Amino acid sequence: VPYRALIAEDFPNLLVAGRSISADRKAFASMRVQASCMGTGQAAGVAAALAVKGGTTPRNIDPLHLRKVLLENGVFLG
Repeated sequence: VPYRALIAEDFPNLLVAGRSISADRKAFASMRVQASCMGTGQAAGVAAALAVKGGTTPRNIDPLHLRKVLLENGVFLG
């Protein structure tokens, strides 16, 4: 799931996860299962923490840095 799918289009400080993410109908069919919802929720939570820590908005978080932090925390990214 690309990080940009978790960022609300018109609200730069809002991250969405689980069944609220932005996806087309075909992709959304596989995104509404529990494991995907859990993964997007964890990514959104870490991204929010990075934004607060960095004094920025979630839209300005580097997705590669987010990925690195998730991997350091033992998240399986597939």
